[in-house]
Parts: sequence; C-alpha cells; structure tokens
Amino acid sequence: MGIFQIAALLILILGISWKFKVRMVETIPVGVSILVLLLYLLCFLRGLTFSDYLAMMFLIAVGISFFRMSEKKRREMLLFVRKELTDPGTITALVMVIVVTVCVKDKAVSWWDDYNFWATDAKSLFYLNGFADKYANVAAEFGDYPPGTQMMKWWFLHFSPDYFEEGLMFAGYYFMNLAFLFPLLRILKKRNVLQMVAGAVVLWLFPVVAEAFWLDGCCADLTMAVIYGAFLVSVVDREGHDRLFYYGRQALYLMVLVLCKNTGFIWVAFGLLFDYGYHLVSRKKAYRALLLVTLLPVLTEGSWLAFCLLNRRVAKLTGTAIQMATGSMNIPFYQEGMVKAFVEAFVKWPLHRANTFAIDLSPLSLFCLILLLIFFMYRFHIINKRMAVYTGLFMLVTGVLFYSFNLISHLTIFAVETQYLEPYGMICSIERYGAPFMIGGLYLIAWMILKESKTLWGVVLCLAFVLLTTDYQAAYRGLIGYRNGITEVLEQRDEIVDVAAEWFCESVNAGRRESIGRVLYLRDISDVSWVRNTYISFEAAPVSVMYGNMDADNIESQDIVNAIQNAHAGFLYVDKLEGSGSKAFTLLTDNEEFEYSCLYQVVDLGGEVRLTKYDE
Repeated sequence: MGIFQIAALLILILGISWKFKVRMVETIPVGVSILVLLLYLLCFLRGLTFSDYLAMMFLIAVGISFFRMSEKKRREMLLFVRKELTDPGTITALVMVIVVTVCVKDKAVSWWDDYNFWATDAKSLFYLNGFADKYANVAAEFGDYPPGTQMMKWWFLHFSPDYFEEGLMFAGYYFMNLAFLFPLLRILKKRNVLQMVAGAVVLWLFPVVAEAFWLDGCCADLTMAVIYGAFLVSVVDREGHDRLFYYGRQALYLMVLVLCKNTGFIWVAFGLLFDYGYHLVSRKKAYRALLLVTLLPVLTEGSWLAFCLLNRRVAKLTGTAIQMATGSMNIPFYQEGMVKAFVEAFVKWPLHRANTFAIDLSPLSLFCLILLLIFFMYRFHIINKRMAVYTGLFMLVTGVLFYSFNLISHLTIFAVETQYLEPYGMICSIERYGAPFMIGGLYLIAWMILKESKTLWGVVLCLAFVLLTTDYQAAYRGLIGYRNGITEVLEQRDEIVDVAAEWFCESVNAGRRESIGRVLYLRDISDVSWVRNTYISFEAAPVSVMYGNMDADNIESQDIVNAIQNAHAGFLYVDKLEGSGSKAFTLLTDNEEFEYSCLYQVVDLGGEVRLTKYDE
C-alpha cells in the first residue's frame, strides 16, 4: 500500500503546484502539512491505516478528473508535470529523500529524550493505529506532548507494516525537516550535477550551523525551527501568489507548528506578530484572512488540549509549570550559579557545542550577526529601509524575549536539573530550545538574499556562511557515522533491559497491535532504576507502564491498592520481592497463592480491589 501513499502525496503536491502555478519545491511543505493534519485527524479515530484507502480513492478521483478534461488541458497539465519533475530543485529534493532514507535505514534509538517520549510514542502510534485510550498512553510523564512530528514518523513506519523499523522512523523525521527546507532549492536553475550535489550538501549542513541534536535523536525542536522559518518566508513571499495559496499556506504551517511541541504556541505567537506587522508595514489590509490564519492554529491547539483533558494526559513539566505559577514550587538556592552558566554559555560557547575548522559562533555572536546581515541587506538594496527596520526590530525584540524566557525557565521549571549549572549543559539547552529563533531567522535572511540578490555574490555569501560555521562531524554522524556506534547502542539496551524486564514485556504482550492498557510494574525497594524504567517503556510499547518499588517486609494490602489506583492501572505485575510481601498480595487474590512474575488483572468489586490471573 505504500506505493499508493507515495503516489498520492506526489500528485497532491503537483496538483497544488498546477492549481496555483508555483514550483514544486515550494509546494512540498504544503502537501506535507496537509498530510500531517489528515493523519492527526485519523489518530482520534484509531484509523491511521485508513489513509491507505483514502490514498487509493484520491488517486481514482484524480484519474477520473484527468480523463474528463479536454485534450488541450490534459496536454498542458502533462507538460507542466514534466517540467516540474525535471526541475533541478525537484530532482535534488527527491534524490535527497531517497539517499537520506537509505543512509539512516540502520539507525537505532540511542538518545535519552527519544526513549522518554519521541520514539516510544511513535512506536505506540505504529501498533495502535492512533492515539491510546484514557490512562493507556505510553510515556505517561509526557502525556500532553503534541503529536505533530509523530505523524510523519508513522507514515514512514507504515511502509513496514509488520515490524517496527527504527530506521524508518528516523527517515520520516528527517523527511519532515527537509520538506520545509526544500523551498530554498528554488535557487537551482539548471540541471547541473555539481550544482545540485552542492545544493543538497549545503541544505543538509544548514541547520547544523545552530543545532545538532536533531542528528542524534528525533525530537521536535529542529522541526519547529524549519517550520517557523518557512512561515516567516511565506509571509514576505507574496509576489505572484494567489490569495488562497498565500494565506492558506500560512495557516497550514501554523497548524502544524502548534502541534509539534508544547512550546510551539510561542513560535506561533511570534509568527503571527511578524505577519501582522508585515501587513502593517506593507499597508496591506486583509483582516478576514489574518483572522482565519490566527483562528485555525488556535482551534488546532484547542483540539489537542481538549483531548488531553478528556483523557487525563499531562506532562510532568506541565505540572511543574502549574506549581511554579501557583507559588507552591520550591526553587533551589543556586539560581546565581544558573545565571552565571547561562551568561557564560550564551556569550562564549560554540552554539553547536563542537569546534569547527573555521568560525565558532556563540549564541550572542550569531544573534548580533543576524542583525548585522539585515543591515547589510538594506545597504546593498536587497530589502528597502522600511522592511529592514521592521525585520531588524522584530528579530531584536523576539530574540530578547525568547532568551529571557529561556533563562527564566532554567531558574524555575528546570531549576532542579543541575546539569545546567555547567556552561556545557547550558549551551546544550540554549542550542536546542533556541533553534526556532536562530534557524528560523537565518532561513528568512537566506531566502531574502537568494531571492532578491541579482548577482552571484548572494549565493556565495550564503554558501560561505554555512560552510564556515557548520558542525561537519555532527552532520556526518547523523547520516553515516552513527553506524560506528550501533553495536554499542544495542548492547547497552540489552544490558539495561535485563532478563526480568524481557519476561515482563513478553507477559504484557508488548509489540502487539492491541494494548491491554496500563500496567503497574512493581519491584523490590532495593531495585530502583528510572533509567531502566524508561528503556522498558520503549520495549513494552504500546503497553502503558507505570513503575513502583516496595519494601516486602513493611507492605500492606492497602499500600498495593493505593499504588494501583494512583497509577490508574488495570493490571499488576510484580518481580520477586525479598521478604514476606506475598502475604499482602495474597489478600487481594481471594486467598489464592500470589505468584511473582505473573500478570494480574485488577478487578474493582464495588470499591474493593481484587487481583485475578490474566488469561489472554
């Protein structure tokens, strides 16, 4: 069925290009946005695989419409399709997708945040065909994390319907990021192999100027960055575009952006601020259109928040933020050390943590360079004075606001995470969370230079900037170099997920198309390991697992009941406890001998909890 999905997406993109007379490389992110939102809707119905049938129906409808056209119009359309498919930008984009997919096919989950949520949740979507039921979502501590980036991971994972291929998940993640960068390939005018290869290489290297985490994991920060940058470009890229395409593209980008991460609303707000200001500076009145561009992402965010509220999905950071807002959070005493680390990292440390052979830019130096580039664009008549002043002020204000938010978050929400007391830990945070500002701003500047510059110097400037400041080691590691550590990654995973955990995963039917729901996994008080818990959750997906530790010599039946109810668990699994704890469990099994390493179903009998052995 994968061939129908791919064909449908390509035809959708080509259809948008034909309808609005826009180059295909510019409509790729539009088509991807539509696909992401469609899959998002299907997730609520647990009907992701229904997209196969929708793809086939779409292809049939297109085929019927094509043959009902006049011969003249069919000829015009075929000529347009041929022109777009042989366009150097399109060829480069398609080849990049194929090459990247092949290169990362053996990639395995290795990054902590992927185990915590991004990969574990994608695995759950793959097996459940959509969102989990109430109190059944994996990665329960990150329950309200939006699923925008997960949709494209599922789309690629679906090409291997019988087995969860981690490499396909990364391919989907990289494709989504590249899709929003592909409009920059419009600069390619001729089918020159060297130019096309150079364009592909620089496009891959471009984000690594300011952010390298995306090359090791599959979190949403880089995705937010490229979508935010693409949105800023969609605001200023008005000339020659149909009104529906101009505003429709903006709305689609913001709807996807707000679904990428909890902090997506910040960048949506900044994007809308830029949009309103641009219309004011350009003296263009479009109140209804701007209202629609504003309302659609708000409604999209509202749909996700409502779903989380109904299904009691909440992230631990959301809870921390609520505590902070209500004044009930105890802030550690070392704020001064946190501020010192932030200032040192912001001013001195290379933004992508590693040294380059040429120029190492700190966050502050790149911030200043962005403002300087805007000034030079005005001096060399790339943009007019009004646009230069407006863009410069926008970048200055939003930059100051964001980095102020970033510092405040470290003094409050992240205050207990002591790794940020060191400049290295702090630069990692600044790099990752600041990606939308840095890469989004650079995206806008690069587009302005490449579009408006009438000479080769604009192209040379953009190439030189990327090639002199990017992190080549990270770019290589993300695509090819990761293979050197694959064996170590898998061995570490096998070591952490011990034999007892493997038996647990088998007992709860991990890796099946249906989940039994939420399981409380209890171990001895001496066996506390939150690292192992996270790895087990990944292996157990799509089953939702909560964890607890108990002292067998001091355990009572009510303690067990409280743990089950607090976890909202429908099942209980207990590793062997050292001591006499089995007596407390036996009281809940109607005096049948309780067995360790055995799955029990929780039965509520009028307020009394009982445990019965689970038979599949």
